[in-house]
Amino acid sequence: MVISTPGIVMHATKYGDTSLIVKIFTQQQGNQSFIVKSAYRKNSRFAASYFSPLAVMDISYDDHNKGSLKYLKDITPRTTAAQMYYDPAKSSILLFYNEILYKLLMDSGQDEVLFDFLQEEIAKVHASSGNMAELPLRFLLRLSRVMGYEPEDNFSDSTPYFSLEECRFQPFYMEDAGFLSRQQSEYLHLLLTCNEPVPVSRGVRNALLKGLVAYFQMHNEQIRKIDSLEILSTVLH
Repeated sequence: MVISTPGIVMHATKYGDTSLIVKIFTQQQGNQSFIVKSAYRKNSRFAASYFSPLAVMDISYDDHNKGSLKYLKDITPRTTAAQMYYDPAKSSILLFYNEILYKLLMDSGQDEVLFDFLQEEIAKVHASSGNMAELPLRFLLRLSRVMGYEPEDNFSDSTPYFSLEECRFQPFYMEDAGFLSRQQSEYLHLLLTCNEPVPVSRGVRNALLKGLVAYFQMHNEQIRKIDSLEILSTVLH
């Protein structure tokens, strides 16, 4: 049976001298793995540049053999992350998104709600202009909602500290025990309640970004170190 579906490239690994093994998160069947032969050869029908991380494309493939790598029959690129190479902020954001999503969705099955959400979030990066420093924070919060563990916004003067483990604000603070500082917690509260940009120092913003990555790590054992976090914190101002 031939499947035609939109897909988002999650990972591509060179195979041999000229081929690729590509993992694509598809709208209809979740994660699927493909072998793309001759991707590095001149005038290849499916060039390696099409399969940059988080590239969005329409694909078709034969699904008759469910136990092995599949072969693409056709692709039509919608976007390619390679378009972002000359924009350090956008390329760093997409690199960060991709690392989080690749680890989070390692064995993900069909999930059209999640697919549509990711497609929208990738489009936001492509369309963004100006200061994009808040974009990764808001992405992680929206992703946490889709995944089912959005922070509870019970922030108040009596509950000013966010607990990463409990997913809610608490009246006490325990250093090195999965709590955000008062400043970080208040910033988190403002992001949860306000759609407008929130003016904070770069230090507070980067600290909250690290805190939210730790939040995902705490609730998803497959997410460990995120190597792109340091790059993102350096690039975004």
